[in-house]
Amino acid sequence: MMTLSQTKRILVPLDLNETGEDLLYYAGQLAHALGAELYLFHACKTADMTFTQQSSCIQKLRSFAERVFSREFNAAKVAAPFDCVVRPGQIRDSIQAVVQDYQIDLVLMDAGARANKGITGEAAELTAAIMDLVYCPVMVLPASVRYRKLKNLIFATDFTDQDQRVLFRIADLAQQLKAKLTLVQVYSEEERSQLCTYKAAMMELEKQLKGRKVAFRLLEEEDVLEGISEFAEEDSADLLILATQDNYLMERLFSTNYMKTMAFHTRIPLLTYRQHKKKPCSGCCANCKSKQAQLQATIQ
Repeated sequence: MMTLSQTKRILVPLDLNETGEDLLYYAGQLAHALGAELYLFHACKTADMTFTQQSSCIQKLRSFAERVFSREFNAAKVAAPFDCVVRPGQIRDSIQAVVQDYQIDLVLMDAGARANKGITGEAAELTAAIMDLVYCPVMVLPASVRYRKLKNLIFATDFTDQDQRVLFRIADLAQQLKAKLTLVQVYSEEERSQLCTYKAAMMELEKQLKGRKVAFRLLEEEDVLEGISEFAEEDSADLLILATQDNYLMERLFSTNYMKTMAFHTRIPLLTYRQHKKKPCSGCCANCKSKQAQLQATIQ
C-alpha cells in the first residue's frame, strides 16, 4: 500500500496586474481547500538583481498579495498562508530551481488570456516549456474561470498504459479535495478489437483503487479530444487531468482549431502530470520522430 501523498506547497508564478489578481484569488481558494501553503513567484525580467532590488521586489509582491486577499477574503474565510519568491529574468529561467529549492508539489499557472478567450497558443507554449522543466504537476487556469469547488475530477487516460505512482498521486489529490474521480478512456472504432483488453485493464485498476471514490468509463469516439471534451461537459467536470509523456496532446487541446469551438476543456482548469508511457505517444509517432530527428541532427 502506497503512502498517501499530499499537495502542501503550491507555486504561483505571478504578474502584478489584473490577470495576476484573478490567478491569486483562485490560488488562495485552492490552497484553502487543500490545506496547502502558497509560494508566490515573480520573475522581475531584469538581467540581474541586487539585494536591495530583491527586497523591494519582494515587498511589492507581498503588498500586491495582501491587497488582493484583503479584498477577496473576509475575516471568516482567510486565504492560505503564503511566502514570496522573486528572481531575475523570465519565469522559465529559474522556475526549475525554485520548484526544487522549495519542494513544490504543484505549479498553478494562468492561461495568459482575457475576456473569455480560453487558453492562448502562447500560454500553451509557455506551459509546455514549464512542464519540461519541472518534475511536479502543472495546473493551467483559463482566464475566464473563477474558482468553484473541485468536486468532480476527470482523468483522461489509457487503462492499459498507466503508471501506478501517477495513478495513486491523482487518486490522493481527489481524496484530499474530497472529490469524485472518474477515469475515462476514449477509443476509436478501429480499436474495437482491443475492447476486451481495455475492460480487463479497467477491472484491474478498479481493484487497485478499491475503497476510493473512483468511477471508470470507456467511450468510443473518433476524435479523442472531442470525446474527452464532450464527456467532461456532460459530467459537469471541474478539472481535467492528463498524464502524458510529452506536450503533444496538451498543445493540441489548446490549438486554435479547438479554441474556435470553445471546447469545454478550454473552459475548465487543466492539470498535467508527467508519466513514462509504454505505448507510442498521442502524436501517432510523428511527433516522436520529429524530436528524434532533431536530436540526431544535434548529435551529428
